[in-house]
Amino acid sequence: MLMRQLEYFCAVCRSGSFTKAAEENFVSQSAISQQVKALEGDLDIELIERRGRSFRLTPAGEHFYRKAADILAQLEDLRYEVQGIAGGYGAKLSVGYLNRYEGWEVQAAVAAFAARHPHIEINAIGGSHDELYRMMLAGTVDMAFNDRRRELSDDFENRYLMTGYAYAELSESNPLATAERLTVGVLKNQTAILIASPELEEVERAFYRDHLNFDGEFLFVRSREEGRMLVAGNHGFMPTESRLAEGPSGTILRRIPLTTSGDQQLSHEYYAFWLKSRTTPLVEEFAEILEGLFA
Repeated sequence: MLMRQLEYFCAVCRSGSFTKAAEENFVSQSAISQQVKALEGDLDIELIERRGRSFRLTPAGEHFYRKAADILAQLEDLRYEVQGIAGGYGAKLSVGYLNRYEGWEVQAAVAAFAARHPHIEINAIGGSHDELYRMMLAGTVDMAFNDRRRELSDDFENRYLMTGYAYAELSESNPLATAERLTVGVLKNQTAILIASPELEEVERAFYRDHLNFDGEFLFVRSREEGRMLVAGNHGFMPTESRLAEGPSGTILRRIPLTTSGDQQLSHEYYAFWLKSRTTPLVEEFAEILEGLFA
């Protein structure tokens, strides 16, 4: 029994077609069929009951498919482990994500990666823009899903993922909550609730003042949940971003588009960033999963 035979058999079962399995492995359909028959011969067991152009798995074939798929997954993870040992990195992945982004894609990518590699440890760490940048430099995270605030560096791999559109989250009791859209100027008498660690509060304050021209008061929190509690109590507004440009939403908390004075919704580009010197197969695979989800 050869590993190639297991791969071909699992490809047939997964795709439900000898033709698709052949295309997936860049071989002829007859090659796939011959290897599956050879596998059955080695085992002296019928795995697939052929019915003309269709087939179904026998009970033994169903059991063998489940076990073979798990064995192939473990072998793939073993490949990553030995590559990591040879390359000086471990068989685990740490991913950073922007804590103010409103979206499901990073969670879905983590879940997809964990399902694909159940034997590899994956961790996700939230942070502000500069926290993520520092974590990448320190090696705390292997890559980060982050917005673009700087010129793109040749030291980093920069994979564009999406454009995020800006919103202000407000309490329904706030007088501005009935607006269809808001400008930064209209919000100047409101307190901006920002998520940042104590050492990076001044960095976030400077960004909102220098780049977004917000000259109101600031209130800093450590998590999105803490910020939304303050918004619900009408202590100010919290900036957030989503990949879709939409109108106002929500009831208890209203999410209203933030626009320029020319009525264009504010936006930022989002990327998957990582240092080229720390590129690993795991990092590249996770980035590919992210790209597929944002596509």
